[in-house]
Amino acid sequence: MPVSSDHAALLGTLSPQSAAEKAVQSIGLGYDVCRDIRFSACKDRLLQLDHNHTRDLLFPAGVIVPDVPTSVKCHQGDRFRASSGFLSFQQMSEFFNEKLSLSGKIPSGLFNAMFDMRNSWKKDAASTKSLAFDGCFITLYNVELDTNNRTHLTLSQDVKRAVPTSWNPAALAEFIQKYGTHIVVGIKMGGMDVVHIKQLKTSDAGPNEMETLLQQLANERFSEDLNRSSNGKTVKISGKLQDDQYMPWEQHLALAASVRPNVTSHSNNEDVISISVRRGGIVGIGQHHNQWISTISESPNVISMSLVPITSLLPSDRGYGFLRHAVNLYITYKPPTEELHQFLQFQLPREWALGVGPRRRKGKSPALQFSFMGSKLYVNTAKVFACFWKAERVTTWESICNILPIFPALFKSWATMTLNRNGVVLHP
Repeated sequence: MPVSSDHAALLGTLSPQSAAEKAVQSIGLGYDVCRDIRFSACKDRLLQLDHNHTRDLLFPAGVIVPDVPTSVKCHQGDRFRASSGFLSFQQMSEFFNEKLSLSGKIPSGLFNAMFDMRNSWKKDAASTKSLAFDGCFITLYNVELDTNNRTHLTLSQDVKRAVPTSWNPAALAEFIQKYGTHIVVGIKMGGMDVVHIKQLKTSDAGPNEMETLLQQLANERFSEDLNRSSNGKTVKISGKLQDDQYMPWEQHLALAASVRPNVTSHSNNEDVISISVRRGGIVGIGQHHNQWISTISESPNVISMSLVPITSLLPSDRGYGFLRHAVNLYITYKPPTEELHQFLQFQLPREWALGVGPRRRKGKSPALQFSFMGSKLYVNTAKVFACFWKAERVTTWESICNILPIFPALFKSWATMTLNRNGVVLHP
């Protein structure tokens, strides 16, 4: 029996109709790549789709979403089980980036969530020895922009006007908070049940021992033994809620199980950790893998996205490089968004777009100040004549004496005598 919208809302899940509508609505929205993959992390719209050409889009299980732009397509998904083997921090980060259609080795928010990475990028990388996962991935359908139209992606004019063209930390932080760092161009809906292993460098466990641990955890989680569960009992939550047995505290636990990963230590020093993640479907307490699979079609959720950097759609002129620099700093160091303004203020701004032709710079005369509240002594550094470096120093001394009448003549005489003793002759 399909899950009702009331029950889905109670468990924090989506009905098939709501899931399909959210997937369509998310295409063209902004996204913060430092966040985990969730609908709630989507930002304001960046791409304006053509709503003059629409049609009713049919999804699996008979779900129909009306008035969908023709550029948005829906494809049937697939189901598979995958195991990565043990990889380095950088290799696993690049693997996860490829799943999101990203390039580079900077870890994404999805990577950090799956492996319980809570520190800065370099600190996590320095402390991690190896990473691995084994999981079951069920994709019901993919919603994405037509591949032929991706090369013609253009930002809306409002977004282009909102891009700061100078190093303005407040404006740059506001733009990232409003629009994110990337654009959603594809979404995979369904469910996933994955076991992740993180081994820290303080662990002395060998590769064979780690492989055995991963295989053991995966077999326990994906076993077909319906009588086995983590707490010795099986609670079935499928179709409709159990009227009398499903208590409010169990509702909160089920919701927490679907949101927060289950992190378990497998060593005394807590340097071998497993992170179990289950997304999509209706998650129950002590629920078995096969029971969970049967609920995915009733409540699919987003399990992956295809993302395009916002800056890749910006022209190279008008100083848009300032936004590129700010986004790179944000992705690399991942400061809290509420502190992004202050973080950017302490970064050295770079000049990206040089003006065409000779640059006119208003020169500021250097000044000397002998006391905190005293007046400034401005120095004329213009060369009176071209000669050796000693003559240039003489010119500076004479300029100081000429522009400051309050200097006594004795000071000028003393300066002249000192220079003469050093072999420098003053010319009248």
